[in-house]
Amino acid sequence: VVAEVEDVEAVAVETVVVGDRVPDEDTAALLLATREALLNAARHGRPPVTVYLKASEDRVEVFVRDRGEGFDLDAIPHDRFGVRESILGRVRRRGGTAEVTSSPGRGTEVHLTTPQRGEERLRDG
Repeated sequence: VVAEVEDVEAVAVETVVVGDRVPDEDTAALLLATREALLNAARHGRPPVTVYLKASEDRVEVFVRDRGEGFDLDAIPHDRFGVRESILGRVRRRGGTAEVTSSPGRGTEVHLTTPQRGEERLRDG
């Protein structure tokens, strides 16, 4: 996902991954939402763009951050679904949590979390 965004947007993404997990439908949704958040950060934010992913025993968390001008989520017209559905809604529909924190002049951070379900087990990476 990170390599694709770097290639498409010609931007370097600082990446940290801790842990490992067998992919499933929840993590697929999380990665698609992460891709959208990274594309937005690359297109609308300023470097550095960073992604931090942590796979633990009970959940997978992703933080995507940029240092751009920030934005007001409530000011986005309701007919625009990018952030609301492609990022936040996609993760929430899988039982996860999704938040956007953005401050004018301080950038934007997207925090996504999906729970680990069933018999999947963490593999230390």
